[in-house]
Amino acid sequence: MTIRLGGPLVGALAGLAAAAVAAVLVAGDTLWTTLAVAAGGVIVTAVVAAATGRSITPKPAAAPEAAPPQGTGATSGAIPVDQLAEPARAAQATADRTALVETCIWVRDRATSPALAAHLDQTFEKVGVRAIDATGQRFDPAVHEAGATVAARAPAEDGIIARTETPGYADRGRLLRHPVVTVYRGQVPA
Repeated sequence: MTIRLGGPLVGALAGLAAAAVAAVLVAGDTLWTTLAVAAGGVIVTAVVAAATGRSITPKPAAAPEAAPPQGTGATSGAIPVDQLAEPARAAQATADRTALVETCIWVRDRATSPALAAHLDQTFEKVGVRAIDATGQRFDPAVHEAGATVAARAPAEDGIIARTETPGYADRGRLLRHPVVTVYRGQVPA
């Protein structure tokens, strides 16, 4: 337990002594009660500080903090440079990932080696990129790109995708490229 008794405490005690002497001179008598009342606040503070093991001297003045934003309960102040740079780093990482994925898709489209194509497909699955094969689905211009049409063999095939010419790709659910498809249209007369 450390009790520092310097600085402000010495000044307070000197002020208290001066006040006690003034009170005695004004009152015209040397009553101990006058001295006790004058010294009470300092004595109580010293006893509490000794009992709790804390210093009586004030802590060095810190820089004033701004009021916290309403509703957050958090204190504000200077924002660390690292915290300011974090959104920029995240945006750059997203842009880098998008560029890398698009380049890998470009390579996958041109891969003539089945081993290279299979390796790229496995890597796409690991990082959350999936190829979109729309064969057999109903054509939707919002998610498919029509590359060609073929005659339907039955009325039920009208508007159904016959085959996927170029697969589309989605990265973690975000569509990167629409699949290019061939769609059944109409029916060949018999």
